[in-house]
Amino acid sequence: MKLLRYAFSLLLYLVAAIGTLYLGHAQARPPQSERIAVFDATIARQGRLVLHGSSNVGLIRALIEDYQRLHPAVEVRYSHLDTAQIYARGARAGAAQERPDLLLSSSTDLQIKLVNDGYAQAHRSPQVQALPASARWRDEVFAYGYEPVVMVYNRERLDPQRAPQTREQLRRLLRDPHGPLRGRIGLQDPRDSAVAYFIATQEAKLLGNDAGPMLTALGENDARLFKRMDPLLDRLSDGEIGFAYGVFGSYALQRIERGAPLRIVLPRDHLLLVARTALIPRTAPNPAEARRFLDYLLSPRGQVLLAREAKLIPARDDLPDPPRLYGDLSQRSAALRRTSLGLGFLVYLDEVKKRRFLRDWIEHLAPTEAAAPPR
Repeated sequence: MKLLRYAFSLLLYLVAAIGTLYLGHAQARPPQSERIAVFDATIARQGRLVLHGSSNVGLIRALIEDYQRLHPAVEVRYSHLDTAQIYARGARAGAAQERPDLLLSSSTDLQIKLVNDGYAQAHRSPQVQALPASARWRDEVFAYGYEPVVMVYNRERLDPQRAPQTREQLRRLLRDPHGPLRGRIGLQDPRDSAVAYFIATQEAKLLGNDAGPMLTALGENDARLFKRMDPLLDRLSDGEIGFAYGVFGSYALQRIERGAPLRIVLPRDHLLLVARTALIPRTAPNPAEARRFLDYLLSPRGQVLLAREAKLIPARDDLPDPPRLYGDLSQRSAALRRTSLGLGFLVYLDEVKKRRFLRDWIEHLAPTEAAAPPR
């Protein structure tokens, strides 16, 4: 009998280990639902938590594993989805897909729209109250971390001495008659990605009249458009392109840790910080568990782990010794652009404004393509 119990325990351990490996390989496949590794497969599950998020599995896994250390009886499922898919899951109460308990997205505009349209539940707690007022709205959507929007270059394709530190320096480099970056610049296409559209609109607000000339300079150097951030950084890492404009710092840091020959530039003129936000959908099957996980994300323990493992700037400003993955940003307060959560993010979701913005964006970048029939 003892031998049978031992064999059964060993079998359960192997099943859990295989699940862990399966999750590890998931990063190379298209976004999909993945079950996070279970620490002890013999524990009876007493709770369930379904998370839908835009962070890739490699950036979020450590957080979920730490949460399960604190609450080992909770089964956690995480789906890595595009931000437009996350919005759709939050807005469709009767959808056939697994209903989420918590939405974690980098498209702040779409999260604000879900709240404004009545698709979110309120949450109040000491951890929420510890956030700056600018990081929460209506007690229904909460910034749990910030992404710097950066420039990244391959140090084997661009001399670090020539790497631009501001957008004006980048424009001067693009005007170089020798064309050191011609055909080797990548950026995301806002027509194909909700988060790329959000970044593009915020960049346009930030730069004002300089936004158009910046795009024109990129287009004159045959900038390549990518549908997703991961493939863009893959091509940058392998040297197929040499420079990326307007990408998230966390994705670049992840590749640098894996040995990619990349360097990050935080623009010294304007540094846009995009909030990663969380909300509990109105139709969440397990809202109590969602609230507990959200409080964990906003706790000092969760905030420090978010910075260390997910490469985010903490949303709380009361941490005694906050991690500084991107240096001491407090020394660059004049360049930081962190917008308060609110209705202002809905402006560019108006369909007429969106069509006009995308038309103008592509006309600046690629006038020939803009003249072609709409796809």
